[in-house]
Amino acid sequence: MYVPIRFLTALGTGALLAHGHAPALAQEPAAPAVSPRTAALTQSPTTLTLPGLQASVEIIRDRWGINHIYAETEYDLFFAQGYAAARDRLFQFEVWRAQATGTVAEMLGPDELQRDIGFRLFRYRGDMTAEMNHYHDRGSRIIPAYVDGVNAYIAETETNPELLPIEFELLGIRPKRWTPEVVISRHQGLLGNIGTELGYGRAVVAVGAEAVKRAANFHPGDPDITLDPAIDGALLSQDILGLYNAFRGRVRFRREHLVPDHRGDSEALGRLEAAAGGVRGATAFPGAASESTPVVAGRPADALGLPGALTWPDLESLGSNNWVVSGRLSESGYPLMANDPHRAQSAPSLRYWVHLVGPGWNVIGGGEPEIPGVSIGHNGYGAWGLTVFRTDGEDLYVYETDPDDPNRYRYRDGWEEMTVITEEIPVKGRAPHTAEFKYTRHGPVVFEDPGSRVAYAVRAAWLEPGGAPYLASLRMNQAKTWEEFVEACNYSNIPGENMVWTAATSGTATSPSRPSPVSTTPPKASSRPPTTTSPPTTTRTWTRSATSGPTPTAGRGRSRSSARDGSTPWPT
Repeated sequence: MYVPIRFLTALGTGALLAHGHAPALAQEPAAPAVSPRTAALTQSPTTLTLPGLQASVEIIRDRWGINHIYAETEYDLFFAQGYAAARDRLFQFEVWRAQATGTVAEMLGPDELQRDIGFRLFRYRGDMTAEMNHYHDRGSRIIPAYVDGVNAYIAETETNPELLPIEFELLGIRPKRWTPEVVISRHQGLLGNIGTELGYGRAVVAVGAEAVKRAANFHPGDPDITLDPAIDGALLSQDILGLYNAFRGRVRFRREHLVPDHRGDSEALGRLEAAAGGVRGATAFPGAASESTPVVAGRPADALGLPGALTWPDLESLGSNNWVVSGRLSESGYPLMANDPHRAQSAPSLRYWVHLVGPGWNVIGGGEPEIPGVSIGHNGYGAWGLTVFRTDGEDLYVYETDPDDPNRYRYRDGWEEMTVITEEIPVKGRAPHTAEFKYTRHGPVVFEDPGSRVAYAVRAAWLEPGGAPYLASLRMNQAKTWEEFVEACNYSNIPGENMVWTAATSGTATSPSRPSPVSTTPPKASSRPPTTTSPPTTTRTWTRSATSGPTPTAGRGRSRSSARDGSTPWPT
């Protein structure tokens, strides 16, 4: 079925009227007083006929470049969002797709193979229908609709390559089709604390627990950060998290990635790289430690008398902020909300604004462009935002492996078989690489030391169902009350975020909890050293609490626990 989709580019005063259709922060959201079809605006229309749409769709692009999408069906609304976002950000979409499918080496060559191996190792391998419906009751229809819209625009570029951004010509590539797995990928998440945990473990081995506690300052607690006696600390210096770090890094394009005709002057490029490196290496203020100075918990390591190798990021000093002022205290009588997630500037931007209007939907705001819905915004009943807080969402497990079979690991009093999956990874300029991925009941095996009969696995909260960043905002987009917003937050399993909400007539904030491990032993650090499964000196289970908040209405949402209790093999 071919149905028209109409683009209107608002000009002059028309942009103001088009932008005015965004839902106001009022108690009752109303439909636009004047239909975009009949408004007397100065506009330049474009009408396209696309397969897949169920009815006509209208998109008004205001003078700020924000798309206001009006659709008659929910499917068409998210189809149009995917189509419009891909139209605006196609190369960004292609890089995202390559990361989310572990195919960056197919685009850029063998230097990216470790990234692809790392991503595939940490790929979510659960039931896709259940996963999509976790984020919204109709998620298994909304997410595929969005993907269909992305693919509809990619299909247009296949017919007319002139639509492709210049980056595709420079790299000599073409965009590939999406699947729902791309949308639920965890590759872009603000993940956890596993690097810090390993760093603490290495530091304890080098100088002892008490010296590390003095340097790290675990205020206000006094955690036990000693290593489990079953762990050989001397082995922790190996590149245990190499695969984890490979897939978490940025995709960086180099001269050799370009087709020969576009590589330009190597000497000039070298000067540009040197200049950029000088900017990155500049100190933030006079007297500050440079990037070459080892830093422990915000202080130069040499000032603490610690070896230079004992370094980890100063995560304690990072943070974002949000706040709400009640309408009782504002001149307008409406509440004011400020939300600052502290994300890095980039080109193209991490955020993408959109206004969605359809049956049951009237929401405007920003989010990552490759995700349906709005992550931060307002819907006429309330406004919401998000910031990140630190939580213990990852654990590093150390296993003794069977001397007769390295695919068997000791768990409690017996041996268990690892799950082994084999995949072929395409690599530009060479034959596909065959990779083997191993999993214990706790998670992906990131490193093996056959000589010492040791294997390491990462257990991560974000690999649980519902761990795709920001997708649960689909439920938040339709929340009409504080209670409904709290309930929606209980479906967001990304660790960890403070969600803030204000209703149209009041101010309320909430800080939902996230999946995290609970220990039956005395309190540990929030980023604790590695743990072992033999002997079982520590029992760690995964739990998830209901959303909590500072008002009496907090916590009314049901607790949604998707955690495994340690008795089910992973992955399912």
